[in-house]
Amino acid sequence: MKNYSLKLILVALFAVTAVVANAQYPRITIKQLQEVSQTKLAACNDSSVYYGDTVTVVAVVVQDANLIDVPSSSVQGNFRPFVHVVDTANSGESGGYSGLQVMGVYTDAAGASLPVTDVYNLYAGMVVELTGIVGRYLGETQLSLLNNSSLTVLGNQAKPAPIVVDLGKLNDNTRTNILTTGEEYEDSYIEIKNVTVTAVNNFNGNRVSFDVADGNGNVINVSDRFFVQKTKNYTTTRSSAPEKEGSFEPPVVGTKYDYIRGIVIHSENGCSGNNGRGYELNPTRESDYLVGKTPPNISSIVRTPLVPKDDEKVTLSAKIVDFDGTVASAKLFYSTNLTDTYDKFTEVTMTLKSGTTDSYEAEIPANAENTVVRYYFFATDDIGQESYVPFGANASTNPDFSFYTVRNGGLTISDIQRVLNVANDASPFENQEVTVTGVVTASAKAYDLEQIYIQDPTSDKWSAIKCQGNSDLIKLYRGQEVTVTGTVAESFGYTVLNVTNVQLTGEVKTVPIVTLDPSDSAFYFSKEAEAYESMLVGMVNPAGGKVYISNPRLSAFGEYMISTDEDNTYGMSRRVQAGIQNTNNSSSLWVSIVSDKTLKDNDGSMNVTPIEAVKGMSFDTIVGILYYGFSNYSLIPRNDDDFKGSSVTLPETDYPEIVSVKNVAKELEGITVYPNPVNDVLNFKFTQQGLQNVSVQITDLTGKVLLNSTIQEYNSMDVSSLQAGMYIVTCTSKSENLGSFSLIKH
Repeated sequence: MKNYSLKLILVALFAVTAVVANAQYPRITIKQLQEVSQTKLAACNDSSVYYGDTVTVVAVVVQDANLIDVPSSSVQGNFRPFVHVVDTANSGESGGYSGLQVMGVYTDAAGASLPVTDVYNLYAGMVVELTGIVGRYLGETQLSLLNNSSLTVLGNQAKPAPIVVDLGKLNDNTRTNILTTGEEYEDSYIEIKNVTVTAVNNFNGNRVSFDVADGNGNVINVSDRFFVQKTKNYTTTRSSAPEKEGSFEPPVVGTKYDYIRGIVIHSENGCSGNNGRGYELNPTRESDYLVGKTPPNISSIVRTPLVPKDDEKVTLSAKIVDFDGTVASAKLFYSTNLTDTYDKFTEVTMTLKSGTTDSYEAEIPANAENTVVRYYFFATDDIGQESYVPFGANASTNPDFSFYTVRNGGLTISDIQRVLNVANDASPFENQEVTVTGVVTASAKAYDLEQIYIQDPTSDKWSAIKCQGNSDLIKLYRGQEVTVTGTVAESFGYTVLNVTNVQLTGEVKTVPIVTLDPSDSAFYFSKEAEAYESMLVGMVNPAGGKVYISNPRLSAFGEYMISTDEDNTYGMSRRVQAGIQNTNNSSSLWVSIVSDKTLKDNDGSMNVTPIEAVKGMSFDTIVGILYYGFSNYSLIPRNDDDFKGSSVTLPETDYPEIVSVKNVAKELEGITVYPNPVNDVLNFKFTQQGLQNVSVQITDLTGKVLLNSTIQEYNSMDVSSLQAGMYIVTCTSKSENLGSFSLIKH
């Protein structure tokens, strides 16, 4: 038994003061706070009637709060305390709008976010009085404690027990939340029975969640708010954490659970226009999982070659084992016709590799260039249990398949980004080393996004990717064509390339801007927007009118919303983020229009004077990179040039040429100079007959002469002594000025 006697004594000393301080606020039940009418829920509105109010509730703690581990760079101490509580009515039984999430963070007079560290000392069964502000985050109703005196322990009772809930009341078979039947279980401790793992989602390098489905195909995400589901790669710096490292072993696709228990947390999607995970389940302790009989496990899949040419057959191999029996059969199914249903696929029996007991392989014949080949694996065990990889390959609706495209010319960015089922948006090349070519649309330079994106200008979908992890990337400029090699990774559903090698092609190209409608809620809800992830896009009004700011302060994360009508709802508006850079958010510090002027020196110092967003501000177009994070698509403008036709006056944006490369070769009077940017050698080609003895002078931006040379036709000039930066090159012949231009030195 844990000894909390001293803690209770200390709390009691302040109880009288706390009661007096909090008496001014209405005392209500959690059900009064949480309950929403069926009429409102049917209209996609699950907001509390007490939203924005300060209230007091009495509740029972559901689980030890110290088991929650939520890092947050915006809170002093870098962690955000939470506790889940339930109404005291019916002896603390869950369901019926009785659950509530409590966030132990308050804002002091200076605007700093401070933790209520006493939250971590709460344990299951404690009866507590809580005073806080009713808020909302991604569909989840939260009570944010008012201050350090807003938590009082009143006593103890039995730990709340889980209630059994039909998964179909929470989400459907696309993991979309069902508000009318699921909302009453928000923040309740529940149990779902007889479910199967359909997907395992590794993210951030040290965390994991997984999807499970019931017998009717309804899906819920099992997430990791509690320490029990932190993986062995997860380490916490929180001093009060019960463990410093995680130990959770993720399940494999096909694993069956007799039950999983946990707290229901809402990550809204569906009619709201948000792209969250629906209602998700967060187990609290080891006893919240009970594994049942498991079908064969299909893993360690290898495709050779990874990107086949039209004269190459493809060998697919996989490790197939049955942990509680034996493998009875293993098969590969494939199709070269995108309209084929899974039952029309060609069947190939997989055979054991010589000398192995669990490694199976099969072949797909060579196919014509650009053919998309879909395939899936199927295995059964000695008691008839079946496994599919991908899991949804045999689904009657929304099936999922692995696939590759035959490419004689090598891989493209579109091959990395394209998925056939947006419900599973992980790249088909995740964890694979690839080489692709693209044009830089955002750079690490000043006046820019300070992140690197490349895009294939020949494709209008699936054609861009974020590049990171190599110092040579910071040398790139917008417009340069570059070939990069790296490993494909997924970061919270966002595909990135961890680059190991960077090579310039010497070409400079223009990337066309693809236009999107910010108010097309179906486009974003259906995740059709996934095809434009990382691309340079422009938000426009398709009717030819303006784009307006519809919500100037959406969140504390530098976000505001735009739409084709300033009065449009959340679902018919799109997020724009600017003026904030921290461990979780990376928008531009060169954009003037921001949600809050206080961002000037918070979470990165802005390089321009902030202009606070106001509802009704209008623009012809807002350009930026389409980013996916925290289950939402956001537009990230690069600088003020990306706001076209603004109704508010923006600063002059005559940025120096350091932002983009306009030309590979500079055409002067009778002479061509290249390349630009340059590394070590500047080349000269005479285009005027009889031209000779050309004098070349290179100065810095102040006019100081750094290099002088006289050249002949096809001569070169060594500029390796110059530091990286911008210079002025002037060419003359017989005192005749042939022209000057700006030179960028890497």
